[in-house]
Amino acid sequence: MVGAVIGTKESPFTPGRPVPVEYFVARHKEIERLERAIRQTLSGRNENIFITGERGIGKSSLAWYAHHLAEKETLLGAYCYMGPARSLEDVVGIVFQRLLEGCDKTTFEKLKESFRKYIKSVNLPFVGVEFTNNKSDLRDLVNGFIPALRHVSGGVKENGKNGLLVIMDDLNGVTDLAEFSMFLKSTVDSIATSRETLPLLLIMVGIPDRREDLLKHQPSVARIFDIIDLPLMDENESREFFEKTFAEESITISSEALSLLVQLSGGYPMLMHEVGDAVFWQDTDNNIDIRDAKKGIMEAARTVGKKYIDPQISKVLRSQTYSSILWRIGKKLPLGGVFKRQELLKEIPADEQKNLDNFLNRIKKLGIIDDAEVRGEYRFVNPLFHLYVWYEAKSKDGK
Repeated sequence: MVGAVIGTKESPFTPGRPVPVEYFVARHKEIERLERAIRQTLSGRNENIFITGERGIGKSSLAWYAHHLAEKETLLGAYCYMGPARSLEDVVGIVFQRLLEGCDKTTFEKLKESFRKYIKSVNLPFVGVEFTNNKSDLRDLVNGFIPALRHVSGGVKENGKNGLLVIMDDLNGVTDLAEFSMFLKSTVDSIATSRETLPLLLIMVGIPDRREDLLKHQPSVARIFDIIDLPLMDENESREFFEKTFAEESITISSEALSLLVQLSGGYPMLMHEVGDAVFWQDTDNNIDIRDAKKGIMEAARTVGKKYIDPQISKVLRSQTYSSILWRIGKKLPLGGVFKRQELLKEIPADEQKNLDNFLNRIKKLGIIDDAEVRGEYRFVNPLFHLYVWYEAKSKDGK
C-alpha cells in the first residue's frame, strides 16, 4: 500500500531547476515590465533586458516565464544556456542552434539550407540540431549575425511568428571576454541605426558580477539594457507561492505551518523550493501541519547545507579553530538573529580570538554570513544556512 502511494506521488516543487510556468507566482511588477518589452518587440522594435539578482533569487525561473509569455504572443523563443561557451563563435553557434530548434518542421526546412554550412546533423522527427564547432566557419556567422537574425525573423513570419526572443543564461564563461561586450554593443547599435527594423527581444540573465564584467570591458553596455533586479520575495508573495503550489496537489496547509515555511525560507525562491519539496514528502494525509513542517524544514536545512555550504566552506573548516568558531556561532545565536563580534570574542578561547576577524572575512566572501545594519554585527545570509550550522554543531556535541 505504501509503495503504491509513493509511486503515484509527484512533488510540485523543483529545487535546483527553473519553476515550471504553471507553478510560477508573484513577481507581478517584473512580469509587467517583460510584457511591455514583448509588446514593443511585436511592434518591430529591439528591446534589451538584463535580469539580475543574487544567487537563488529566481532569475532563471523568471526568464523561463518570459519565454513562455513571448511564445504565447507569437515570438520565436530561444533559451540559450551559455555554460559551454568560451568564445564569441560558441555564443552565436548556440543562439542559432536554439533558434532553429524552436522552429516548426516546415519553417526549419525553409531555413535549413541557409545554415547548412554550420549544421553537423539534424535529428528527426523532432527538430534537434547539432552545430559545427569549426571556429573559422562560425566566425562568418559572427560577422553576419544581424543579417542572419533578419533571415530567421523573416522565415518564421510566414508561419505566424512576429519576432525573436533570445535569452542568454549561465554567462560565467563569456562575460569576461572583452569581445563579447563589444559584440553586444555593436549589435544593439547596428539595429538602432539601421533603416530596417528587427523585432528582437534580447534578455541576459546573471548575477550582478556578470553585468559588472561586461561594463568593465565596455562601459556603454550600461545604457543598452534595462535592468530587472529581483528582490527577495515579501511575506505575502511567499505565502502565495506555498499555498498555490501545495493546492496544485490538493494539499492544504495550516496557518502555523505556513508561517514557519515563510519565515525559514527567507524570501529566497531557491530555498522555498527546497523547503516545499522536503515538507511535501513528510505529508501523509494531504494536510501540512506544524509537525510536518518542522520535520521537513530540518531535512531541507541538511539538504541545503550539503549543496550550498559544505562545498564552499570545506577548506575553511579543515582548520580546527575555524570549525570551532562556526559551531559556537551556530549553537549560541537565536535563529535568524544577529551576532556581535565583541560578544563572540567573549565566547571563544583566548587562543582562537586572534583568528576571528580572518574567519569572519572568509565566510563573508563565501556568502555564508553578511554584515548586519550595525557595524561589528553579522547575520547568516539566510535562515536555512544558520539552521544547518546549528544542526551540525549539535551533532558534533552528540545532541
